[in-house]
Amino acid sequence: MSRRSSIFGRLGRRTSSATASIATSNEKDGQGNDDKLAPPPAYTTVDESATADLTAAFDQLSLSSAASDPTVDTCLAHLKLLFAIQSMKEEVGYTDGLWGLWDSRAGPLDHLEHTYVNKKKTPSDSKKPLGDDLLEDDDKVAKKTLENLSKIREKRWALYLARATQRYEAWWKSLPGGQPLTEKDMEEDTSFGYEKFPTDDSATFDCSEDKLPPLDVLMVWHTHMLNPRAFLEDAMLAGLRGFWNRGLPWHLVNAAIDSDFSYNVTDQCKAQWTNQTGLSWDNQSDPLVKDLQCPKCNTQLSIPWTTCSRPEDFYDETEPLDLTGTGFGDGNLKHLCERCGITICKESLCAFKFVKDVEALLGPANRPIPGTVLEPTTGRPATVPPEPERSIYPRTFPNRLLKSGCNSIRTKVTTLMTSKPNPTMQDIRVEIEAILGNSTWLREINKYLSPRGAAYRVGRASKLSIRKMMAHYWENFSPFALDLAGAVVRQGIFIEKMYKIDWLHSPSATDTMKRLLLKYVRFFAIMQKNPTKMAVPTLDIDLAWHTHQLSPSKYYEYSIGKTDKFIDHDDKVEEGRLSEQFEWTSKEYQDTYGEVYSECTCWYCESIRTSHVNSLGQVLGVSKSEKIAESFHASGKAKFCPPDRSAHISSHNAVMLHVDPSQPDLTTQNRVRMQLAALHQKRLDAAYAKAKKRAEKKGRTIPPRDSTYYDHWGYPYYMAGPYMYPIWFAPGLYYGWNPGYIAGCGTGANGACAAGTCGGGVAAGGCGGAGVSYP
Repeated sequence: MSRRSSIFGRLGRRTSSATASIATSNEKDGQGNDDKLAPPPAYTTVDESATADLTAAFDQLSLSSAASDPTVDTCLAHLKLLFAIQSMKEEVGYTDGLWGLWDSRAGPLDHLEHTYVNKKKTPSDSKKPLGDDLLEDDDKVAKKTLENLSKIREKRWALYLARATQRYEAWWKSLPGGQPLTEKDMEEDTSFGYEKFPTDDSATFDCSEDKLPPLDVLMVWHTHMLNPRAFLEDAMLAGLRGFWNRGLPWHLVNAAIDSDFSYNVTDQCKAQWTNQTGLSWDNQSDPLVKDLQCPKCNTQLSIPWTTCSRPEDFYDETEPLDLTGTGFGDGNLKHLCERCGITICKESLCAFKFVKDVEALLGPANRPIPGTVLEPTTGRPATVPPEPERSIYPRTFPNRLLKSGCNSIRTKVTTLMTSKPNPTMQDIRVEIEAILGNSTWLREINKYLSPRGAAYRVGRASKLSIRKMMAHYWENFSPFALDLAGAVVRQGIFIEKMYKIDWLHSPSATDTMKRLLLKYVRFFAIMQKNPTKMAVPTLDIDLAWHTHQLSPSKYYEYSIGKTDKFIDHDDKVEEGRLSEQFEWTSKEYQDTYGEVYSECTCWYCESIRTSHVNSLGQVLGVSKSEKIAESFHASGKAKFCPPDRSAHISSHNAVMLHVDPSQPDLTTQNRVRMQLAALHQKRLDAAYAKAKKRAEKKGRTIPPRDSTYYDHWGYPYYMAGPYMYPIWFAPGLYYGWNPGYIAGCGTGANGACAAGTCGGGVAAGGCGGAGVSYP
C-alpha cells in the first residue's frame, strides 16, 4: 500500500477542541435548529510536501487508558485502525500463492496490462456499463481473467478470515475472567454475574502493550463488539466482566500502528500470545489443518483448511474456476470420519453446538441456553422473578422446556449425535415443534393446573424466546451469538468505504470528527423520539456509533440513559427495508434539524431528498423540504460532497432475503415483500425523475444511476444503488454461510423458526432480533 500523509495535526495545530466528545453536545441533546453544522470539508488531494509527520500527528491524540465515550481523537484512532485492517486485507489478497491459490489459475496474465480492462477504461469514463460489446476478443479474455483474479484474491482473504475467527475463539477461551453465568445468577437480585454485569466497573482487565492480540484477532474482536447485544450476552455467559468493561484500548492500539498502517508489537507481546493460546503470532504460520474432535465418536481429526490449493503451474482452460472447496475454511465443508462414518459438515456442527449447550444447561454448570439471557424488548439483563411467576416466565421458557422430560427431549438432544446418521438443527426443530403442539406437555413445563380438557398454548413472548434461542444455531456453529466470519466480511464493506473517503488524511479531519459526533447525538435523539422505528445512519454517523460501541460499558450506559434500552446494531437488514427506513430517517432528520441528512450528491441521495418534497408545497413555494435541499446546493456545501466520496447511507449490513421456493408460506411472504419493495422502488424512480428535472431548472446535473461502480480486487463492478448488498458475495467462497443473505422463515424452511413460534411471519434473522434494532 502506498504511503500516505495527514495534516490534521500539521504544525502542531492540536487544540483542546480535538478532544470534544458526545458529552459536549449533550447539553442540547442535538435538538433544535440553532446549532447548525458547518459546511462539510472539501475533498482535496493532500500535497505530501505540505504535511507534517504522520507519526507525530498521531502521537498528539489524547486517548484515555480507560473506556470512554467517543471523542474526536478516538474517532481518528478508530479510522487509523480501519486503515490498518484494510492494509492487511490488501496484503493478504494480493499475496500470490497464499494457501496454494496462485494468480496463474485465473487465466492468461501476460497481456493484462495492455488491455481495455487493466487500463481502467471504466464506465466512469465511457458512461456505459463494462459489457462484452465494448471489448475485442482479447479483451474479453482479459476481462474474464481479471474477474477470476478478483475471486482468487477474495478467496485468500476469506480463508484468512476463517482462520482469524478460530484464532479469536482460542483467545476468547484463554481470557482470564470470573465464573460463567448460571441460572442461579439470573434469579438473584443485584447479581454481579448477571443484573449488575453491564454496569459494575469494579472488575478490571489487564491489557498492557505486551498483551495485545494480533491484528487479525483484533479485527474479529472489533466486529464482535459492533454487535452490542450479542457481545454482552457472550461476555456474560463466559463471565468476562472485566473484558466487557475494558473495551478496545485505544491508547495501545494507536501506539501499535505506525504511519504506514503496519501493526507493530514487541517480541514479548508475540511470545505472550503464543504462550497463552498455543498459536503462532502470524495467521499464515498456523498449521494448514484444523484439529477437530469428531462430534460423534470423539476421534481426533485433522481437516485441511482448504481443498482449493493447486500447484503454481496448474491451469486448465477447459475447467471453470471453482473455489468452493470442502475444507474447514471452505464454503462446503465435508469430511468423513472413517471411524464412525459421520460426514462432518456445517449443519452437523451447528447441531453439535446445540447439544453441548444443552449439556451445559443440564449439567453442574447450569448455564442458561443462549438467547435466554437478555430481555428481548430492552436488551438488558432482568432478574427472573420468584415463584410462582418463575414457572411461567416467558424469557426462560426454552430452559424449562429443555430441562423437562416432555417428549424425552433431554435424551433426544443429548444423544442426537449418536442416534442420527447425519444430525442437523432440523432434527432439533422437529422435537421442539412436537412439544409446542402438545397442551399436556406445555402444562407440565409451565406448571399450569387448569382443567385438563382445556387447550393450552404458550404466549407470544415465550414463542419469541424459542425463536431467539434457535437463531443462535441456524447457520452458526461458532460458540458466539452470531457467525463472526460473515460479520467481519460485512464490516469490511464499511472499512473499505472509510478508506476510500479518507477523512484521515484530510486537512479538516478534526472538524469532520466534530461534525459527525454532533450528528450522532442527533441520530440518537431520533431513535429516542421514535422507539418503534428503525433509524438508518449515514457513513459519518456510523463511524461515531461504531466508535462508541467499541467501549461497550460506556455505550450501554449512554444507550440506557437516553432510551432505557440497550440499542442494538443490526448486523443484517434486507436491502429494500434498509432503503425504506433510510428514506424515513432522512426526512425525520431534515424536519427536526432543518438540514439535509446525507451530505452527498449521488443520484440516490438526491432522489431521497426529493422524495421529501410535497408536490403541493412545491407548487405554492412553501415546501420546507425543498428549501432545505436547495440551500444545500446554494450555500456551496454540495460542491464539497462528490458522489463517490461522501457520507451517504451506511449499508454494510445490507443483505438479500433468501427464500425457499418450495415453501408456499414463504413464497406468499416473499410476494408481499417484493410488492413493498416495488412500491419503494417506484417512489425512488419518480423522485429521481423529479430530482433531474429540478436540477436542470437550476442549471445543475445529477449523476446517472449507472455511474455507481466499485472496484473489487482490481475488477470494476456495477451496483444499482448504494443501499444494495455487493454482488460479489458468493456463497461458495466463504467459510460458514453466504454473508450476503438473510434466511427466509416458515415451517419447513432451512433456517426457519419452529412451527408455532411465529406462524411463518418473520425471517429467521429478524426473529433473532430483540425489540427494535438498528442497522
